[in-house]
Parts: sequence; C-alpha cells; structure tokens
Amino acid sequence: MHLRGRQRDLRRRGRRSRRRHRFDPSRGGGRIFTVTAVRPVERARWPSFWKVEGLGNDFVLVDLRSRPDAANVATRLAAATPELCDRHRGVGADGVLLVLDAPDGVRMRVVNHDGSVPEMCGNGLRCVALYVALADCLRLPADVYVATDAGPRPCTVLTADGMRGTVRADMGTARTEGSVTPQAAEGRTAIAVDVGNPHAVFVCDPGTDLAELARRLGPAIERDPAFPSGTNVEFATLDAQGEDGAVVTCVVWERGCGLTQACGTGACATAAALAARTAITRFEVRLPGGPLAVSVGPAHRVAAEGPARLVFHGRHPTADPNTAP
Repeated sequence: MHLRGRQRDLRRRGRRSRRRHRFDPSRGGGRIFTVTAVRPVERARWPSFWKVEGLGNDFVLVDLRSRPDAANVATRLAAATPELCDRHRGVGADGVLLVLDAPDGVRMRVVNHDGSVPEMCGNGLRCVALYVALADCLRLPADVYVATDAGPRPCTVLTADGMRGTVRADMGTARTEGSVTPQAAEGRTAIAVDVGNPHAVFVCDPGTDLAELARRLGPAIERDPAFPSGTNVEFATLDAQGEDGAVVTCVVWERGCGLTQACGTGACATAAALAARTAITRFEVRLPGGPLAVSVGPAHRVAAEGPARLVFHGRHPTADPNTAP
C-alpha cells in the first residue's frame, strides 16, 4: 500500500501513526521511511489524580477509597513515586498522598519523592482535608477526620473558594527532647522535637541566611548519627514578639525531600521549640512558600492553620493494575 494510503487507513481505524527516519548505510546512506501504529490508550482505566499544594509544598493526590484493588494500586504508586514526582519527566511534586478508607473518616499515607515513607506531613494533611471536603460535598465549616501513621489528626475546613481553602489541623502533641549537637552542624546546637515525626530545630541569630545554611548543612544533618532514623532540619529566627504572639522565619530541609517551599510539621516543631524556651504560645511562621499560623496549647498540643489548594486534575497510567510493571 502507498504510504499516504496506509496513513489514511490507520487514521480511519482511530490509531495514531508516526513517520520515522532511519539511517541505513547498506542503502547508500539514504533515508528509509517506516510507519509505526500505536493502539489507542485506554485512558478510562487510568486512576485519576489531583495535583495539590499547601504553601508551595506540592503533591500528587490519589483517592483510593472504595477501590477493591486499593492495596495493589497503593503499592504500585509507592514504587513509582520517584517517577511521578520527577519535575522534568513526571507530574512533578514533593511527594504522593494516598487517600484510603478509614472507619471514622479517611487515612492519609504519604510517600516522599525519594520513595521513603514519613510518619506525617502537615501541608499534605491540609490538602487531604480540603480535597475530602470538596469531593464529598461537605457543608462548611467541615470536620474531616484523617488517620495517619503518627496517629489521628482531626481537621476543620474553615473556608473554600473554588479549589482553594483554609484548613485548621490538630497536629497532635509536640515532645521536646532536649538539645543535641550533630557532628555535621559545625558546632551548632539544635532542639530535638517530635511532632509525630522527628525534627532538629536550630534557632539562629536575626539576619542569618537561613536558606544558605539549609542547603549547606541540611543534607548531612538529616543523616547524622545523632538521628538513627534521619530527621527534618529547621533553621529559624525569632524576628518579633508581642502580645499577639511572635513572628518567626523558618527554612526547612525535609527528610526525604530536601529543600522545600514549606513544611507544616517543621513549622509546628519550630513553634514548639520556641514555646519551650519562652512564654509565647502563638506564632506566625513565615516559610518560603508563605505564612502558617501555629498555636501551642496546654500539654504542648499544637494546631496549625493555613491554606491548601487543588491545582489540577489528571490521569496517569502508573497505577493501572492491568499495566505490566
């Protein structure tokens, strides 16, 4: 069949064709044209995802509730997270959020972009709460119960405008675990804090280049022998304080993610560390991606309030149970 006739025939079948140029020295170096037919992709089978973000900390969210193959798909997604999160060859994100069924609400499972699984993620928590409130058409303000590997984290979606919202989250109890001087910290001493996941908070002098410190020291401190399971690393300055609370600037090197625009648990750990040293209980923690309001209550109970947003919706074949691994 003539080439053009073959192309027309392929189009009539609903398939795509592509002309390839191949160099063949046995033919005197001339070009040989070949036609490759590609079967239409059955996209309807692909699980859908939402790209979501909280203060620039962005995620690929996949809702696996009511799916009989949820466990299988969750395993495949966890294995494919580095590919999904690649900002040049994938969707691009700091991590993946899996939304699963739970008796009293939903369960959130987090996978960092390097494939590691953290106990908690504060910005991801707010994104999951907003998604559930919008997807399930809940009346606002809406209470959303989210189970995590660090324990239950009740949330309240306070407002929503389109795909943006404000969420208040109960971040659990912060435990300050004393001072530690990691080998990689160049003599600096951190306050170790556990807010469901581990943190090392360095309180620095005002005017310190926090981003430079995080880039230079963060990777080594994350894996320092002082933290057998690794740690998130915060560099913070106390910029102002008054009757209404304190203003804090914070840059976070996240365990398994690196330098990010924001870290919700990092902001809470920083507030808890400062609350343990002062009488301050309310903080505006200013992260590169924006401010997060954090309060430290009796018994070191921490709450955080901030934005979340659903960015766009799409489909991806990675989690298709009918696709060969």
